[in-house]
Amino acid sequence: MLNIDLFREKPERIKECEIKRGNDPENVDKVNELDTEWRNKLQKLESLQQERNTVGDEIADLKQTGKDASDKIERMQEVKERISKLEDEVDELKEKRDTVRYKVANLLHEDVPEGEGEEDNIELRNWEPENGRDKDSKLAADIMQEENLLMSEKAAEVSGERAYYLTTELLRLNQALTNFALDFMRDKGFDLHQTPFMLEEDAISAAVDMEAFEDQLYQVNENGRYLIATAEHALATIKKDEVIDEELPLKLGGFSTNFRREAGKHGKQTRGLWRVHQFEKVEQFIFSKPESHLEHMELMTQNAEEIMQELGLPYRVVDICDGDIGDKTYKQYDIEVWRPPLGEYGEVGSYGSCIDYQTNKLGTKFFDNGERKIPYTIYATALANPRIITAIIENNQTENGIRIPEPLRDYMGGEEYLRLE
Repeated sequence: MLNIDLFREKPERIKECEIKRGNDPENVDKVNELDTEWRNKLQKLESLQQERNTVGDEIADLKQTGKDASDKIERMQEVKERISKLEDEVDELKEKRDTVRYKVANLLHEDVPEGEGEEDNIELRNWEPENGRDKDSKLAADIMQEENLLMSEKAAEVSGERAYYLTTELLRLNQALTNFALDFMRDKGFDLHQTPFMLEEDAISAAVDMEAFEDQLYQVNENGRYLIATAEHALATIKKDEVIDEELPLKLGGFSTNFRREAGKHGKQTRGLWRVHQFEKVEQFIFSKPESHLEHMELMTQNAEEIMQELGLPYRVVDICDGDIGDKTYKQYDIEVWRPPLGEYGEVGSYGSCIDYQTNKLGTKFFDNGERKIPYTIYATALANPRIITAIIENNQTENGIRIPEPLRDYMGGEEYLRLE
């Protein structure tokens, strides 16, 4: 959520960003109306608390000198009752204000492109291996089925739609990708974590807009515990309600199994492993000083590009427009991999700065030259396993079979090709 001071000092800036996103700017005015009412009540409460202290001192003085304090005691009772009532009203107003405040999206960087949806995102750069990119190959989903690399029909029967069993070769490839990405992250100076599979509602709602994301989340029980949809949420909450002791930037790497309801579109683009309910992913996450967040976002994007290049996968980087960017995000890039059977790119990772939007709600702080400040957060995919598996199969088809990218071979017994039936 945005800092309340921003609503008080720059409401028009927030409204401008809400309009660009296609959101209702009236919520900004509602926040300020409730905030004004809250501050007025708070001022009255503080005045009564001061009177309570004064009357308390007067009662003590009267009793010490043996004088009648009954009038003051009666006044004290009246003040206490008014304080109790006002405390409830102040708390209620603050909750109402912040409920509306949570609905207001983040600011937008001035360079975020204008647009209505993903078709308006702008390509910044692209890369392909020296031998070019494949123009014609079979869908990974078809090869997986033909070669018994994936059991989706039986999985759907026993677990539901978009479930799967990975069989030997894809399981080995999945593990190889994970280990490769984790070693890469460690070499880049990230502290690695395997995150919890579940988060309590108060934790996950601090890291993500629940209203926008709840249709993606699996709720485990009625008490509000959720399966995570990305390691980002667990890494963001690792410093919830804490002052960060470490020197910033704090670079965290996360490996997790992720769970998403994925109620999106069906079609040949999403068959196989492209859009599933359960998958592994390696994530980059940084708590940064405010002045360096965009620098870290660029470096984290470069990390992911380096991974794509080492794997020999053609890709492009796109700048996400204001009509497609998430509410929590200030600026975002996506990386999209080339899918030869479809003749199009498909998204495999997102890289964005949330400035202090997450940390305001998380209650995370850090000290900078003795002053307590709020850090910025940057999230970035390192490697999303199922989509990269799909891309490897679609971009590495040869007469001898599916070629394993060279950096993965050490993790797969030195083998050059997947063992197909």
